[in-house]
Parts: sequence; structure tokens; C-alpha cells
Amino acid sequence: MTLGDALRSDRSSNLDVLRVLLAVSVIVSHAWPLAQGPGTSEPLEELTGRSLGGWAVGLFFFLSGLLIAGSAERSGTARFWAARARRILPGLSVALLVTLAIALASGAVASFAEMAVWYLRALSLVSIEHRLPSAFAGNPFPEVVNGPLWSLFYEVLAYGICACLIRVFGTRKAAVAALLIVSISGALLHDAIPGRAGVFAPLFAAFSFGMAAYVFRVKISLNFRVAFVILCPAILLPWQLAVGPVGLIALIIMSQVPVVNLRGDPSYGLYIYGWPVSQAIVHLTPGVSPVELAVLTVLFTIPLAYLSWHLVERPGLRARRAMV
Repeated sequence: MTLGDALRSDRSSNLDVLRVLLAVSVIVSHAWPLAQGPGTSEPLEELTGRSLGGWAVGLFFFLSGLLIAGSAERSGTARFWAARARRILPGLSVALLVTLAIALASGAVASFAEMAVWYLRALSLVSIEHRLPSAFAGNPFPEVVNGPLWSLFYEVLAYGICACLIRVFGTRKAAVAALLIVSISGALLHDAIPGRAGVFAPLFAAFSFGMAAYVFRVKISLNFRVAFVILCPAILLPWQLAVGPVGLIALIIMSQVPVVNLRGDPSYGLYIYGWPVSQAIVHLTPGVSPVELAVLTVLFTIPLAYLSWHLVERPGLRARRAMV
């Protein structure tokens, strides 16, 4: 089976499972600094140089590159961006209100104008303010109300570059290969790149790996022999490059296991609700251990994520289809 075959089959639903596992990985990884304070080493960090949450975010970008390249190829510019807005903004707009309510209940002090500015900045994705004064003041990680939202700006930026490239060059293999080379170079030099560009460089390299996987999908064989062959060099690569082979191994695994139907896609909800739920748990149960916090956060966030999907995100997607 090739990647192209898998994307056209019911096995593509296992990508939802993979996204859920990645979102849970982010929650688990963040449990350590949220329970014990900023700077606490997270799982896999000392072993691989990248935390479990860092690997999960990289693989999120890999999957986005794979799926967004296909969407950009099939859609006109207006339809492409309408789809992206309706996928991201409705769920985020409600999650921000819930985050604000949790923060206020924990002791945050802000005027209505300050809350409005915080909300609009976060909804814009460009200038997210993660802190609210006095929120979770007694927690080991005080005032930061929804840390993971930082990545959404970079994801939308990657969407824009992908859409522009495909508008100009289509899915020509040479163009995508050139983009991959440039993005890998940027990722390897990210420490020397100032500001947001240095943060974006390794994320966009992961996204470019996903785009390349889409473009070469009919050539990529999904079997465990391929996984074994690419696993050995992947172990030796720096994490900025290893995310590509690791992403391909994840796709191989998802193509070989039985098809799982989640009856929805709660991955986005898990990602945008996990942090404030964790902060609330720490606020209510001081001294909770990282493992306990990870388990409790997953258990309490799953229902929120499904409510978000069924009541907010899916209706938004249906409205998009009705307008097309």
C-alpha cells in the first residue's frame, strides 16, 4: 500500500487517531512544568534533546503539511482560506472564553477592557498574550493561562506559504524538493535566526516534510520494512531532521493497525483546552504529581474536546460546506 492509497481509503480516519495521540502527548508533556514549575525537564527532553510535547508539535506540523498541501491543490484561494478559518476560529473563540472564565475563577484580576484586549489579541493569533495578572497565582506556573496557543500563528503562516507555493508552481516535485532543502537549512540554523523566524524555521521544516510526503505519495510505500530502514538513520539525525522520518514511521503504523472510528475529531479541542484544565486542577489540588496531573487532565479534557467538536467545530465545518 502506498501513502496515496491510504489517503484515499478508510484508513485515512486513523490520522484522526494519530492527532489525538499527539494532543494527549502535549498534555502529558506539559504536566511536568505545570506541576513543578517552569524549567522542569519534560519526558524525552534529556534523552532526545526535545520534549515529548516538542516532538508532538513537530509531528502536528508534519501532518498539517501532508493534509494542507492536498487541500491547497484542490481548492481556490478563497475557499482554502474560508476552510482554514472555519476550522480554527470557532473552536478557538469558545475555548478562549472558557479559558478566561477558568482564569477569573482562579483569581485573575483584569478589567473588562483588559479582558477584551486579551481575547481579541489571542483570537488574532498574531499577538497572543499568554498571561493574565494574578491568574493561578499560587500555581507553580503562575499567570500563564493557555500556553499551547503560541503554535497556531506559525501553523497559519505555514498554510500561507504552502498555498502560495502551490498557486505558483502547483505540486511540482522539483519545487517542493527545493522548498524542503531550504526549510531544512533554516531548521539546522534556527539558533542563529533571530525572533519569530528562528522559532518558525524547525516547525516549517516539519511542515515541508509533510508537503513532500503528499507530493510523493504514490511513491511512498507504507510497510514495516520501510519503517525499519528509515528508523536506523532517524536515530542519528538531529531532531529538526528526524521529525520527517518519524512522521513517516507514524503514518506506516497508522496504515497497518485496524481502522478506528473516533466518532468525531477531538484533537483540536484537546490541544486548546488541555493547558487551562491542567492549571485548574493544580489550583484545586496543590501538590498534585506530574503523572497524576497528566491522567486527570486527559480525563477531564476529553469531554470538553468532544463538546467542542460536536457543538462548535463540526457545525462550523458544515456551514462551510453549505456555502460552497
